[in-house]
Amino acid sequence: MVLAAFTIPVAVEMRTVFGFFGIDLPLAAVAGFEVLLLVGLLVIYLLGEPESTGDSASPR
Repeated sequence: MVLAAFTIPVAVEMRTVFGFFGIDLPLAAVAGFEVLLLVGLLVIYLLGEPESTGDSASPR
């Protein structure tokens, strides 16, 4: 959750960095990048989750 929350200001500041190089980055492009980044984080999180064995005695 912390990593996902940290990506939001990074994505917004990306517009500023691109502006230094004279590239006008629309807000929609930044929002699209943010969505792709969050989906990537979600996929990595879900792939890294241990498989459930169906054993009810194992703590989760």
